[in-house]
Amino acid sequence: MTIPTPAHTLVQLTDLHLVAEGDDLPGGVDTAAVLESALQTIAGAGIVPAALVLTGDLTEHGRPEEYRRLRAIVEPAAVRLGAPLVYAAGNHDDRAALREHLLGLPGSAAPLDHTVRVGDLRIIVLDSTVPGHPHGTLEPEQLAWLRTELSEPAPAGTVLALHHPPLPSAVPLAASIPLVNRPELAAALAGSDVRLVLAGHTHVASAGTLGGIPVWTSGPLATTVDALARGSVLRTLAAPSVSRIDLFAEDLITTSVPVGAAVMGEVPEDRMEPALARFRVAASFA
Repeated sequence: MTIPTPAHTLVQLTDLHLVAEGDDLPGGVDTAAVLESALQTIAGAGIVPAALVLTGDLTEHGRPEEYRRLRAIVEPAAVRLGAPLVYAAGNHDDRAALREHLLGLPGSAAPLDHTVRVGDLRIIVLDSTVPGHPHGTLEPEQLAWLRTELSEPAPAGTVLALHHPPLPSAVPLAASIPLVNRPELAAALAGSDVRLVLAGHTHVASAGTLGGIPVWTSGPLATTVDALARGSVLRTLAAPSVSRIDLFAEDLITTSVPVGAAVMGEVPEDRMEPALARFRVAASFA
């Protein structure tokens, strides 16, 4: 039995809500400490991600000092991992400050739409934010740009990243601040090589489809929203996570990985490998 190996592994982090040192903690969570813990978890996995994809609400207030702190934390970690950083803006972000103080680019209020290639995989980032508002939208000019980008397929296909998920939501708050033109995005993606859409925003991990394309909304690093809270009650939980995205030649899988969870047991490799080998042999005869 041959165990398939992913051609590309991405790690997604979303809704970091980083604040400047000494500022009030959003939801009572030390988001900088959680981010550092997440990066340590990724480093300890022994994988080399094709990219670290950060899908918005990178900061709590969109202030220059928050982006400078974020940059000081994530850039050295990305260098150690040998993984490029891919950023999408969220509704808590400021486009000009993000460009200047995180990316080192001239400040601009234009949407932060761009394409990153990692080997033969293409990652397209769309800026779904509406400055001053929590909901999201994609302007006709952005969708036209997207169609142009997608007009030539990438060898390993495309992953689309944006902050607002093009999905309905089981959470009343998220449902009230959605991406408002999902059908237009679905039309732009129809017939393209987009294999997966990555998003954040809702503070709860969820999956769905848009025109038959898988959509994965990653759980946040800041507070997680309880999707089983009664009615319109907003209940938040300390349950940070990151997402591992494995892209195979024909398949893909997204996996939510908790950050800082208590370890209840661990079986070392020298005991697990013989057991795994037996399982593979048994499966090959099934």
